[in-house]
Amino acid sequence: MKLRASPFMVQKIPLREILMALFLGLIGFCLNMLELQLGWGVHFIFGNALVYVFIRVLAPTTLVLAISVSSLWTIFLWDHPWAWIVWVCEAIFIAAFAGKSSPVRSDVLFWLVLGAPLILLTYGGVMMMEQQTLLLVILKQSANGILNIVLGELIYVAIIGINPLHKFRHWPKLKVESVVITLLMAVILIPTAVYLALDAPSREQSTRQGVSRHLEYVLQVRHAAINNWVQSRTLMLQIYAEGQLNKDGEPDQRLLDKLSPEFEHITITAHGRSVRWSMKQDGEEMPIGGYSPDQSNIITRMGVRLVTTAPTLSGQGQQFAIIIPFKSSGEAGIITAQLRDGHFNELVDVVRLSGEYDLFLVSPLQGVLPVTGAASALTSRVRSLSQAERLSSVRAPLLLSDVGYNSAIMSDLRNAQILRSVIIEGLPEWQLIAAAPLAPAVSGARKVQLQQFLALMAFISLITLVASVLSRRISQTLRMLSQSAADLAATGEQKDHMDGVVMKEVHDIYGTIASAGTVFGRERGVLASHQRRLNSIAQHAPVIVYALDVANGAKGGLVYVSDSLETILGYAPADAMEPEWWSHAVHPDDYDSCMEQFTSLEPGKVVCIEYRLLHKAGHYVWVYDTVSVEANPQSEALEAVGVIMDISERKAAAEQLLQADKMASLGRMISGTAHELNQPLNFIKMAASNLRENTVRGQMDAGRFLPKLEHVLSQVERASAILLQMRIFGRTPKESPYPINVRSAVDAVVTMVAPQFELDGTHVVVVENGDQVYIRALPVLLEQVLLNLLLNANDAIKTRYGAGNATEGIINVTIERRSPLVAIIVEDNGTGIPSDVLRKIFDPFYTTKPPKEGTGLGLSISYGIVRDLGGMIRAKSGRNGARFTIELPLAPRSD
Repeated sequence: MKLRASPFMVQKIPLREILMALFLGLIGFCLNMLELQLGWGVHFIFGNALVYVFIRVLAPTTLVLAISVSSLWTIFLWDHPWAWIVWVCEAIFIAAFAGKSSPVRSDVLFWLVLGAPLILLTYGGVMMMEQQTLLLVILKQSANGILNIVLGELIYVAIIGINPLHKFRHWPKLKVESVVITLLMAVILIPTAVYLALDAPSREQSTRQGVSRHLEYVLQVRHAAINNWVQSRTLMLQIYAEGQLNKDGEPDQRLLDKLSPEFEHITITAHGRSVRWSMKQDGEEMPIGGYSPDQSNIITRMGVRLVTTAPTLSGQGQQFAIIIPFKSSGEAGIITAQLRDGHFNELVDVVRLSGEYDLFLVSPLQGVLPVTGAASALTSRVRSLSQAERLSSVRAPLLLSDVGYNSAIMSDLRNAQILRSVIIEGLPEWQLIAAAPLAPAVSGARKVQLQQFLALMAFISLITLVASVLSRRISQTLRMLSQSAADLAATGEQKDHMDGVVMKEVHDIYGTIASAGTVFGRERGVLASHQRRLNSIAQHAPVIVYALDVANGAKGGLVYVSDSLETILGYAPADAMEPEWWSHAVHPDDYDSCMEQFTSLEPGKVVCIEYRLLHKAGHYVWVYDTVSVEANPQSEALEAVGVIMDISERKAAAEQLLQADKMASLGRMISGTAHELNQPLNFIKMAASNLRENTVRGQMDAGRFLPKLEHVLSQVERASAILLQMRIFGRTPKESPYPINVRSAVDAVVTMVAPQFELDGTHVVVVENGDQVYIRALPVLLEQVLLNLLLNANDAIKTRYGAGNATEGIINVTIERRSPLVAIIVEDNGTGIPSDVLRKIFDPFYTTKPPKEGTGLGLSISYGIVRDLGGMIRAKSGRNGARFTIELPLAPRSD
């Protein structure tokens, strides 16, 4: 059984991918620091979205590494590792299944199957988070994780859609399922996250203000009760004390009975003496305590004061005494009234209002005194507050919590307290503080938030289901369209209709395909007819049609060659497809020139060249090869299409025509040649007769006859040179072109025409400007061109003589270097060339000479020879004669 390879199989990860993962992870880590506040300690973080952009690009192991680094911020943010563990598991799940399904749908499946149970186990089982907050954490983390995937997918779509710098065209494309689910999720999640972020501050402030307002109400009621009691008891005790001191008698029992439930004993100090009365409670006289205040210290204090005293009996709570200054007979005095145990606490919390709260009395000198039964932890927190923090609670609510609210772990805030305070107007040294737990209010607010997240996750689940069904339907429809188009392209057939199409645009597309199918079928028939004709032409035409690739401007391998290759060269098309077939078939002498032409192929360029190819039978065949280069519009690759024609017969005819032109040129020079040969022959005849006569007479004098014999030999050499040059010129060349000296070719032609030109009175002047120059050619070919030009120039001069102009005939031949060319200029002082003749002077069979005096091939052949040598020839006429300029490529000197 063949095992499927896991995406997380142990394999060596390139260092470059590891560094890239760390880089992405660090950027995601930084982005996670910019969390989105949703109120009451709830956060969304989005750094992982940057990493999830590369789900389809990074290897699974690399993706998990990047997410592990990016998610590390959750440990610092929430002060525990559980969120980090859950998000790493999410990355592993996504990396394993994203290639088979939409990453968004895979993530929804993760939170349903694995993510929610992991949070339940860690947050609930390990951290013991209360139920409502735990459920909110599960829903919030799920929404945050899915939103990260959605944002990553949206960024990925933007990258491959916009394709900045044209570097992302090869990234994988998204399936229809991924696009549909991502877009629908984005429509729900992104606006919801934005709404929660905008709505959270106002809701959070409202929650805190609600608790604060309740505490303000409690403080107002308690503050009013304390002030009223202080004012009433101060007035009563001042009146009582002044009256008793003036009467110096027994106290008013009725007043004492009224004060007895509140005070344990009352001490009046004035006029240097102190009077103390004990109150009765339940019919019993209370003992007089030993408390005697320091009068000098108390008198210095102004106004009514509340002080704490040591308890008179063990087991009693905090004791309070109220000190009231008064005047008796113009002297200052004080009243010290000891309150009964717990009475002041009862006074402060005389009416228990609705809601849970605790009260504290705070004095800079007396410290923090709990009024209600507050927990020791809360009392410790209040005592730890600085004086500035206590005063600030008068103006605004103060939060007491083990963690910073709205900036750290999302806890249930079970120990958080909202604290408000008020300075007691009647007792200005004392501050009344009220503290209420925040948890009930937050619980109510989170209940609304929980409902929002429940609705959000319900929408997410519904959208996942709907998007999956919708995307599958769209995918099936698109596949049907694709199959219809494929059938149309392959067979030209398509269905008459498509069932189940509900989208008008898709129906219109199918209608367009159907109408295109009709046109395609018609065009297909026309194309088939054209293809049959082209195949028939390629098979039966006396040409070889081929196509080849072009790589870097050079000729590449063959991709097609017609069957006519076997008819013309004897090779089967399969033989030509072998590598290096063409290189081995080209004649060695033609290889360099062919490669020069075929290594600079460009779009729109047409190359025409004649060369020899080896026939399978072993002989070479002259061919004319024309190649055009075009760019393939589908692939942007270059392709060359060429046609090869067998021009062996044309070459043979051209050689015969060239030979005939040579013979005609020699015939035109025959009279001059005969005259040139007649002179040495006459001299030789006379010398031979003279020698014979003297031999018969016996008068052979060596000193007399040796010079005459030397002259005979020179005349023989003269005649032999003329005949040799004509013989060389008249033969058919068989060798390949090679570098030749241009001046040597000119001198050879001048030697041939000199006898005839002397008879006609024409003088030839040869001038070479600069160093010797060479061209690549056969001497006889260049000589043929020069001979035609010199003979035509001589004919023009003779025509001028016939017109009565007896000026000496001169032909100037100039050789000069024009890098990278060499120019050969032939000028005469003949009659010139009429403008109407000048346009047609190089046309085959065009001549202005009488019949039997010219064939009209000389200049046409000369034009073809110069063209084949890679040069050009131009004619120009003026009042003083004609001028022909030949330009040929320079060649290196041959040693």
